[in-house]
Amino acid sequence: MNYEKIGPVEIVPGESQSRSPFSTSLLIRDKSGGESTLIDCGGGPSVFAYLQQQSIRQIFLTHFHPDHTSGTPLFDQTQILINPYDYTRLLQFAEMRKTGGSGSTDARKAAGTPQLIYPYEQEINMSGTTVIMLHAPGHSEGFCCPYIPEHGILMIGDIDLTSFGPWYFGPDSDIDQFIASARMTLEVDAKYFLTSHQKGMVLREEYPRKLEQYLEIIERREERIKQAIKKGCSPEELILQDVIYFRKDHGQAAFIVRNEQMGIAKHLKRMIRKGEPLGDYFLEYAMAHKLNPEHVDQFTRPAFVGAAKAGSETKMN
Repeated sequence: MNYEKIGPVEIVPGESQSRSPFSTSLLIRDKSGGESTLIDCGGGPSVFAYLQQQSIRQIFLTHFHPDHTSGTPLFDQTQILINPYDYTRLLQFAEMRKTGGSGSTDARKAAGTPQLIYPYEQEINMSGTTVIMLHAPGHSEGFCCPYIPEHGILMIGDIDLTSFGPWYFGPDSDIDQFIASARMTLEVDAKYFLTSHQKGMVLREEYPRKLEQYLEIIERREERIKQAIKKGCSPEELILQDVIYFRKDHGQAAFIVRNEQMGIAKHLKRMIRKGEPLGDYFLEYAMAHKLNPEHVDQFTRPAFVGAAKAGSETKMN
């Protein structure tokens, strides 16, 4: 496979131009010919087949979403590391894969199970290349952007610059954190900004403009909600106002309706925090769409347990 390379860093796009449920990975090759390091593992079967031919010692995962982690069970001899917030989540996924939901307590031996937790904001030696995992919550609570200062690469991941707009529809997503994290990336001294989906590589000179266009979609979504409510739209009908997805697309997959429901719920709570008198409306909306108001925003404490931390095999510079 002929992928773009910047120094020892090989950019490995996912299938279907990295459209979800596939994503781009970074393969960092050891300059002295040793084992490589992989960042994210959700490229799809043909990409996994290519990566299995490489000698990969460690896989670092930016967050727990399946489109970034789905290939990890294929690398059962490879050390898997994830951030402090998502360690338990990925452990639960591994247990489900192994037991089919039977509740086995031996999940640590399941393929795709994380063995270590990497630290944020510290230099990590990945096959001879320094990488800093920058915490960038919003898309998800633990989401991070790998930064490779020596080569000017910032993997912005799911700050993906698509025309669809930002994804913040999980219980551990947050709109304002997403915006803050996206603006944080502008402060990083990088030349190449790499998305996990579709857009791929964006150069420094064009990145600020593309990022602002992307973030403007958030405000357009919120304005559609405000106008619909102003016109008397009921909580039941609010998901049919083309706020996030087009109404005609709702029948394509159950997750589309679920994302619409959660996305609008996130916006309503954001509007309430900004002073909009929508408390009762939000509760009616949650009831109409069978959402537990307490689960619309559901965050966790970071896990640091036993050996699940940066250890001797994750060398710190």
